[in-house]
Amino acid sequence: MKSGFITVLGRPNVGKSSLINALVGEKVSIVSPKAQTTRDRIMGVLTEDDCQMIFVDTPGVHKAETKLGEYMEKCVKGSTSDADAIVIVLDGSKKIFPSDLQFVEKYLKTTGIPVYLVINKTDVGKYEAIYPLLNQVSYLTKPDGDRRAVEDIIPTSAKKKTNIDVLKAALKTKLTDGAAYFPEDEYTDKNERYIICETVREKALLLLSDEIPHGIGVYMQRMYYEGDIAHIILDIIVEKESHKPIVIGAGGEMLRAIGEAARKDIERLLDSKVYLETFVKVRDKWRDDKSVLTEIGYDLKSLK
Repeated sequence: MKSGFITVLGRPNVGKSSLINALVGEKVSIVSPKAQTTRDRIMGVLTEDDCQMIFVDTPGVHKAETKLGEYMEKCVKGSTSDADAIVIVLDGSKKIFPSDLQFVEKYLKTTGIPVYLVINKTDVGKYEAIYPLLNQVSYLTKPDGDRRAVEDIIPTSAKKKTNIDVLKAALKTKLTDGAAYFPEDEYTDKNERYIICETVREKALLLLSDEIPHGIGVYMQRMYYEGDIAHIILDIIVEKESHKPIVIGAGGEMLRAIGEAARKDIERLLDSKVYLETFVKVRDKWRDDKSVLTEIGYDLKSLK
């Protein structure tokens, strides 16, 4: 048995979570078109007959402006020290800027960990659009001074599963001999309650306007079973009183839409009928409130 940890890094909204979901074959992390969808360090576990790969999903790299932002920043920094390999993801549907290349070069200069560069979202444009991007980053395949070379540059589409097996095979070569870290039937380190709350947040991100999502959190009050029905009571937390009616919607329409979309996914997760009850509560500046962040489930020990 070979095993190892692979940290996946990148700017916000480059498709890191979608890539990990494709690699693992399960929905490990929520996804949405909104930046900073991933707020926590989440592990996706792929177990095969001869190996176990633990993919570490991280928040998109950004400048921290709140306690939650600091926590997200710490999650990124703390995810690389013990990694067996690093995957840096760039968005193949957009231009690659000098700052993107500097981001890659930093890990090639400051760590001895093997780095793979992935150009994701190749399904968005034609190959003619991807080829110049591959040419732009090709210099990274050769070392230069104190900068190591990347192990490989792999164009992928997480959506269409393009080259996912190629990436997986390359990463397998970096695993080391050792026992599995997780039971073979587990695909993430997060518990059901965490996944349920994240599922509700995902649907809110998808359905609400751009101004609100960064100020939304989800907290589980209670979960219990009556017969074969799971009863789940959740709070959707917003930062401003003016956001509350937007989340609720006219006659409760938006809140029902969020709950209905989430309930379907939660029923698949639990393999059970679900009665989902949601409330909207205002917590002013909750992203800077350590007590609220802890209630929601973020491990603030990493901020000390």
